Amino acid sequence: MLLDDTDRHALRRQGRFLFAAFKQPHRVLSTCRINGGFREDLTHIANHQSCEAVAHTARHASVFRMGPDAYHDFACAEADLPPATTALMTTAANMQCAVVARAAHAELAVHVAATAGVLGNATRAGDPAGWHERPDGSERVRQVAARPPPAEAGSGTIVTLVFINRPCTPACLVKAVAMITEGKSTALLNLRLPSLQSSGLATGTGTDQLAIAAPLARAGEWERHWASSHNTLGELLGRATHDAVTRCLLLQNGLCPELRRTICGALSRHGCDEATLRACAATELDAGLAQLFADNLPALLHDPQSAAAAYGLAESVDLARAGVLHLEVAREAILNQAALLAATVAVKPERFAEFREVLRGRRDAEPGVLAALAVVRGFARKWN
Repeated sequence: MLLDDTDRHALRRQGRFLFAAFKQPHRVLSTCRINGGFREDLTHIANHQSCEAVAHTARHASVFRMGPDAYHDFACAEADLPPATTALMTTAANMQCAVVARAAHAELAVHVAATAGVLGNATRAGDPAGWHERPDGSERVRQVAARPPPAEAGSGTIVTLVFINRPCTPACLVKAVAMITEGKSTALLNLRLPSLQSSGLATGTGTDQLAIAAPLARAGEWERHWASSHNTLGELLGRATHDAVTRCLLLQNGLCPELRRTICGALSRHGCDEATLRACAATELDAGLAQLFADNLPALLHDPQSAAAAYGLAESVDLARAGVLHLEVAREAILNQAALLAATVAVKPERFAEFREVLRGRRDAEPGVLAALAVVRGFARKWN
């Protein structure tokens, strides 16, 4: 299936492979272990699904036994790609969920072909790492997962193939990588996706990869030397990457802004998930009301006003942990947001002060516990 065709490259999807064949020489910068780094002799760049996302142990073992060089040759042979001149990236994402996004200004055009999944190993830049590379492989240095991925996690890798239609210097391509990374991170931050290794918001995954290509300059052609958010090339790179990754996350993981509008979408990374809410209701409410709470929890979680209040609470916690809100103010701000959440769940904003007083005695609790108590107490007052 031909997905993108220009006078410089042709992008095709074939089974588990997504690959571009160059129609003229290109300068390529990629993260690939084989044929990666800066290259000017490549004929193809490719992405492919190397395994299923969950529990594909036989495939993992087979790939590991081969080693990177032999597997590169094996995979290229499967797709009929020349192994010596192909930069090949791997993922567990479905190639049927690949998206091509385009952005242009005047004579300049950027095409981004992406696959993306984030539920399996989303991370935030600077999170504690679990592995340390050694000459003979990587060794585990710590257990870092703040919480396990959801049961439906699936793939956790963002792969981008980026094509610029005009020549660029090597330094320009390095700067372009920064803009592509920012575009990817913006897509995740807009959805307020949580890291699985901390309570922060995710900026990527632990296995993200990219390849960026621009045609080599012909006689008389000039090379662009800069790509930043102050010029059009940087804008196009950021916008096309953001759009491609955002669309991929919908197709691969079912993630979209509307479905992130939930109380747990805002607060699960701070410890207020469905299990915490049910446990809190069982402790704080009588059996009948606790069961009513549990039966109606899905609708409660998706209430737009309650979700808005929950995101306000989460933002206060984030600002406090970043030091924007100093300690003497942070506790009160978080308490106020928790009281607002309770009043919103109760659909009784006029009782804000009452909820604040109820919650004040628990203000030293962890934010997730305080938030769960606010939701449960708000639900209890909704009906009396």
